[in-house]
Amino acid sequence: MEPNAIRARIEELRRALDRYSRQYYLENRSEISDAEYDQLMSELERWEAAFPEFRDPQSPTQVVGGGVSPEFRSVAFQKPVLSLGNLHSYAEFLEYAARVSQWLNQPEPLAWTGELKIDGLSVILDYQHGRLWRAATRGDGLVGEDVTANVREISAIPFQLSEPVSGQFRGEVYMPLSQFEALNRTRAQQGLSLFANPRNAAAGSLRQLDPAVTRERGLRAFVYEIRQLEEGPHLSRQSEVLPQLAAWGFPVESHWRLCASYAEVEAYIREFEEARPPLDFDIDGLVFKLDRLDWQEQLGATQKTPRWAMAYKFPPAEALTRVRDIVISVGRTGTLTPTAELEPVLLAGTRVSRASLHNEDIVRSLDVRVGDSVFVRKAGEIIPEVVRVELSLRPPDAKPFRFPTHCPACGAPVVREPGEASVRCTAGLSCPAQLRESLIHFGSRDAMDIQGLGEKTVDLLLEQGLVSRVSDLYRLSLEALKRLPRFGELSAQNLLNGIAASKARPLSRLIYALGIRFVGEQAALTLAQHFRTMDALEAADEETLESIPDIGPRTARSVRQFFDEPANRRVLAELAALGVNMTEPEHREESQVGPLAGTTVVLTGTLSSMTRKEAEARLQRLGARVTDSVTRQTSWVVYGEKPGSKLARAEALGVPRMNEEEFLAWLGDLEGHA
Repeated sequence: MEPNAIRARIEELRRALDRYSRQYYLENRSEISDAEYDQLMSELERWEAAFPEFRDPQSPTQVVGGGVSPEFRSVAFQKPVLSLGNLHSYAEFLEYAARVSQWLNQPEPLAWTGELKIDGLSVILDYQHGRLWRAATRGDGLVGEDVTANVREISAIPFQLSEPVSGQFRGEVYMPLSQFEALNRTRAQQGLSLFANPRNAAAGSLRQLDPAVTRERGLRAFVYEIRQLEEGPHLSRQSEVLPQLAAWGFPVESHWRLCASYAEVEAYIREFEEARPPLDFDIDGLVFKLDRLDWQEQLGATQKTPRWAMAYKFPPAEALTRVRDIVISVGRTGTLTPTAELEPVLLAGTRVSRASLHNEDIVRSLDVRVGDSVFVRKAGEIIPEVVRVELSLRPPDAKPFRFPTHCPACGAPVVREPGEASVRCTAGLSCPAQLRESLIHFGSRDAMDIQGLGEKTVDLLLEQGLVSRVSDLYRLSLEALKRLPRFGELSAQNLLNGIAASKARPLSRLIYALGIRFVGEQAALTLAQHFRTMDALEAADEETLESIPDIGPRTARSVRQFFDEPANRRVLAELAALGVNMTEPEHREESQVGPLAGTTVVLTGTLSSMTRKEAEARLQRLGARVTDSVTRQTSWVVYGEKPGSKLARAEALGVPRMNEEEFLAWLGDLEGHA
């Protein structure tokens, strides 16, 4: 990047972080998560480290976040209230511990106390002779807000200690999760806006002008640090401080641990990352503090953070990165899927460089553009996806992404059906991105039934470049097949025999083999019996197709789109020239007999008690006609799990419907009387 672009990026990050810090500390709200804020801060730190000429003493990386509202009296701190630096892995902890060991000139391992990092609001408590004298928020680390009256309403913070000690202590005010849920339920009933999370609720409750509101909110607190002590017992370790605080009457979080070895540090991390005990409060990580207080004093602090303690942040559920490009892939059914190519980022323990954008609507709603900074997460902990765009970091020249009007794999036009989210390529048979699945379906048992043309054979044909479209199957030679790995003369001849036999299949099988969307076996048979020839079917307009019983408007539109694509017509012409049958034999429909004679049934969804074919066979034995499309002439729609649009169409048309339980009872009754 050019120096001007780097400077602009740094300024963008600083403005964004200043805004989010103001929201977090003064407005008790946040547009982004703590993890997202940390990622923005980390990026700014990396830029400033790489380009020190752009450093600024007022940068968010150099000052403690926060501020003081003019509605509160200010409190100046003699000793700055610092924030913590962040670690994100055990490996980073080991590097940090090695640096500390070098600074102290002490051999490793050093002893550390591990504590939970409560997600709340820091509070500084002053006690005089054992009585609470003053309480303040952290503010900007140098000046805080006087919230003494409000803190007195938090029963967990003692007004009187068990001994008459004088000193200053630091803790965290939080809202229990159970209280947070109850508060939001009450606010919802009252028509008030809801708090986004317990931390915002706690901050808003503590920073109230009316202490009575604080009292009603049920806040709690933990105390974890002695900032200064005028007189009292001699304490030399943090692992001695915590029990002493509890003995004086302060609430101390009980899951802290003295880690005398790095293996114990790792076990403590693993415990709260993988098998966290049930807690009634939010934590956003752990805190590791050098146990010896004299060593803490020796190490001191930077302008912003102590050198003797670090926050260990749990792996973020989301990560911030930048979009390098947006590419379109074509799936096996012709669906165009947009994917964001990303600057690699660590997400949930793996390195991610691509993330799904799902479909055209998602791209439009996110307004994601090449060059954007985006947050990504793993959907279901598996598939990376883009969550949202960080608009404050958008480059000024970023252009909206336009979805293609033609397939990037073959150049054919793309279509999007009304009410559907997916955009699809219309080429079908000739699109190279769809070729593998087209070949497998074409040769399947219910289609052209080509013996020997399984998935492995299709893969071999494609790898060797012997087929580039369906019609190439009928051009294969014995010599070419014999050269394939694992193919001998016998297996090659058997495949050729299967291909030759498929030429005589009726038109209905060929129509189904073409893989036209929404055209299943029954619809293919209906079309073949109505038109008799492929030429007649190809010439039919959408209105004519829709007038055929059991062919709905969606199927009619899909058939017309298939034949409107020149590449599909060329493949069909090649198949005809190669001897593939294009006609349906004369068919005299047998009169239906049985209790369901004259009825039409549509099956949709997954049945748990039988396969689709078994259900069709049982219905047909009773005289019913089983079709794929729901029309006004449909007698019943039987639905199982995940029924899809056919059930919705049946409801819209007023067609009778029955679930699987009702279907089984109905079927059993009919079969019992048949």
